[in-house]
Amino acid sequence: MERNDPHPTEPEPQTEASGPASESATRDALRRLEERLERASSAAERLMAEAATEAASHATSRGANRPPPAGWQAPGAGSDRPPPAGWQTPGAGSAATDTDLLVQLVHSLRELIPPELQRRLAEALRELLLALRALIDWYLERVERRRQEPTEVQDIPIA
Repeated sequence: MERNDPHPTEPEPQTEASGPASESATRDALRRLEERLERASSAAERLMAEAATEAASHATSRGANRPPPAGWQAPGAGSDRPPPAGWQTPGAGSAATDTDLLVQLVHSLRELIPPELQRRLAEALRELLLALRALIDWYLERVERRRQEPTEVQDIPIA
């Protein structure tokens, strides 16, 4: 197994020792994790640059010598009825395609993260949400306690 394999098949051995040896092991593990994240980040940047280059070349090549998209009709060709929504133009619906591309990008980036790190991040997020829930509960109890306490009213004589 390669040392920097993003999906190790065997867990790395952990020692219970404390002291300088365990600190150096921790530093080494953090350094390896940092290197993995750097490589993943570089790969993601490279993929985004390639996608941007391809999109730019695709946009510039869509000229008069390029056939129209499937389902597109020239004005006056076919029926004279307006599109179903009245405002649609040929090729509308690219928002759904953009959303799908974004979801695919997030999904592919998630696959680059090692499973152990995913588990740790999920646990950290769970702890954060539990802390936020406890804070909200505390605040609501405080607000309800203020409502339950009777308000002291004092008569002021008017002469």
